[in-house]
Amino acid sequence: MSTSDSDGKLSKREQRREDRRDEIKQAAIKVFSEHGYHAAKVSQIVKEVGVAQGTFYLYFEGKEQIFGEILEDFLELVVSTIAAWEPSDLDTREALGSDLKRVGLLLTDVLMENREMTGIFFRESQAVNQELQTLIREFYETLLAMLTSFNRILHERGLIAKMNFRVLSSMTIGMVERVIKEYVVHGQLEDVPAEEVVDNLVVYYLSGTTRDIE
Repeated sequence: MSTSDSDGKLSKREQRREDRRDEIKQAAIKVFSEHGYHAAKVSQIVKEVGVAQGTFYLYFEGKEQIFGEILEDFLELVVSTIAAWEPSDLDTREALGSDLKRVGLLLTDVLMENREMTGIFFRESQAVNQELQTLIREFYETLLAMLTSFNRILHERGLIAKMNFRVLSSMTIGMVERVIKEYVVHGQLEDVPAEEVVDNLVVYYLSGTTRDIE
């Protein structure tokens, strides 16, 4: 029986459980970020959060499950940030450029605020089981479909040239992913302001979409 009240709010007991679960997950993010997936141990996670090892297993089946949830949380952050964009509201190339910069900076903020999770995804996500690999593949397929739809809308509004929009989207993902790795994960572009990084990405995208490709 649920102990939530009539407004759907969690009871104090349920809220404490949710808070404890989140504390364990945050500790796991720190441990995975510092040690990597394979070297990380549940004992390190519980030591970080300050609970008994048995407490961990009240919330998670093991290291693999909590790692999977961290990946799911990260992917949801990225998808929800991009999905909120509304290209159908744009009517000029200038407006497109400005809005791409706005969304780019928003995504940069999200990734920097969750820098450890970002690093875990790019460093560790290839080292996990087939089930999580499928999750990651589905993420990229969703992202590709989303950007392809956006590019098609932009073309219909006369803002970008005719081309293979799936190829364009795949190229865009690859370009942005590489910059994220250098800027957020490896810190190789930390001396460059975020606005300049995003400006360069937007200029490159706009310059590559001015001529029809049959």
